[in-house]
Amino acid sequence: RRAQGLPAQSLAWGLWAERSALTGTLAEGDLRRMARGGTAALSTDEGLALLDAALASDEPFLVPVKLDLARLRAAARTAPVPPLLSAL
Repeated sequence: RRAQGLPAQSLAWGLWAERSALTGTLAEGDLRRMARGGTAALSTDEGLALLDAALASDEPFLVPVKLDLARLRAAARTAPVPPLLSAL
């Protein structure tokens, strides 16, 4: 769409705290693993605020995700940081 001059934006959402059909099958172990990896769950208010910010942006691709940078830094002391997050 963008190549044709039309509006287009893609959002790669992080985990939302509110359970849905997509996240309802995640077990507590899955959520703990994500937390250990530095991913925190977005509240509905946080997610909606990020959606508003994304819509105000001209960026074609955004990743609205809540990261626990302190946890990532602590984990980086003992294990490699995932490549996607290494530049943070």
